[in-house]
Amino acid sequence: MDVVQIFLACLASFGRMLIAYIISFIVAIAVGILMARRRYAEALLLPVLDILQSIPILGFFPIAIAIFLALLPKNIGLELAAIFLISTSLLWNMIFGVYSAVKSLEPEVLTMASIYKMRTFSRLAYIYIPVARAAIAANSIISWAGGWFFLTSAEVIGWGSEEHRLFGIGSLIMDFYSSGSSAEFYTAIAMLFAFIMVSYILIFNPAVNTATQQRMLPAFGKVFHYIYKLISALWELVISIGIKIESKRAFLYTIILIIPVAAPAIFSMSTATNLSMGYQFLYEFAENFLLSLGRVALVILTSLTLAIGIAYLALVKKWGSPIALIGEVLASIPAIIWWPLLSPLIHSLPWLVSFIVFLQGSLWYSFFNVMLFGVPKIRADVLDLAEVYRVRGTNYFRYILIPSLIPSIASGTLSAWGGAWNATIVAEYFESSGKVVDLGGVGAMLCKYTYRGSYDYVLYTVLLWALMIAIFNKALWSRVFKLVERAFVVE
Repeated sequence: MDVVQIFLACLASFGRMLIAYIISFIVAIAVGILMARRRYAEALLLPVLDILQSIPILGFFPIAIAIFLALLPKNIGLELAAIFLISTSLLWNMIFGVYSAVKSLEPEVLTMASIYKMRTFSRLAYIYIPVARAAIAANSIISWAGGWFFLTSAEVIGWGSEEHRLFGIGSLIMDFYSSGSSAEFYTAIAMLFAFIMVSYILIFNPAVNTATQQRMLPAFGKVFHYIYKLISALWELVISIGIKIESKRAFLYTIILIIPVAAPAIFSMSTATNLSMGYQFLYEFAENFLLSLGRVALVILTSLTLAIGIAYLALVKKWGSPIALIGEVLASIPAIIWWPLLSPLIHSLPWLVSFIVFLQGSLWYSFFNVMLFGVPKIRADVLDLAEVYRVRGTNYFRYILIPSLIPSIASGTLSAWGGAWNATIVAEYFESSGKVVDLGGVGAMLCKYTYRGSYDYVLYTVLLWALMIAIFNKALWSRVFKLVERAFVVE
């Protein structure tokens, strides 16, 4: 058994994740602040980002192949394509976190900034980023888990008869499974677990605890102390350089914005205009979309129920820290690995494996939103009154817990909705070592078109998928959030 190879594969995947995270962080700061401070950007980008967060990673394969693999040397292009694809799993939560934090700034703060004639970069360094720090840290946990969840899909880029593999723990685990190397397979998974757990305990959990000034998550702060000092020193350097070149800010914003938002839209539109669509495809898409919609609805309901139950255990039983750590690790397991892990059930109960994969892609969005944004904000006097008057059972859920968590439940359910749609590509279709599981649905449909290399139908599927998500967001989620704003406030 080559433990060194497995360790190096973990390092390679961690390096890609880290680079993708840094890129996502920069883009999230730029786009989130732009949306919060400019109404035209908010009106344009908010619905676009709502749609993009629901598009699975396979929907970005044509862009990755056309931009990175076609225009660059193979090795460089593959690495950049993988980083780009991982970024599509990291980015959206971080953008919305920055946007929400900056949007909620007190007007008096911005008035004072105008009085003292603070320029854009100064506002960025001393107002926007500090106020968004807690939101960035908390949303980073959700995003980091999402990046690991789709890691294998980014390291194994299949298109038609071509398959491009990068050295990394995701691709290595699938190689071990395909070759029947059970010992190496489980060793690689164990080492992946260790890497994920260490990254949370040493980096992300202490970052959240520091930013929120609460010990919500298990962490080892001594190591993070030195990491924090290094990041602070780099940040001071960035501020000093940024203020000197502040006149270049418009160019910087434009470049950062074009990469994740404009390029996919322009590329897809310019290509799709040369293609034709038949009624058979429309019928197939409608049938599969409805099938996936039913699964997504069931998963969302299950995720919501579990998240509320976990919040109860965290508050009443004081199990918050261990539950959070378990959730972080489970949420980060690459999605496709669940199929080989549960291989004894593939032939007899494939729907159960599919549901577990769906749940892994959806549950943790609700979980982290409730645990990180809901539970800490429940008013202490409300909990004290519940304790004094011995409110228990269904009354505790009905009158204390659920009303207090409604805002985080709503935002978590919206994120879980996007996560569940993303998970369709790995929950509805699995193929390895001659084994094929095809449960139907729009995710399975997109997988099959991708593996066949049907470039035109991949684009058709993604565009129609985006259209349906936009309709649901407008018809359903916008009304849900208006209802939350009007009705569910704990006094």
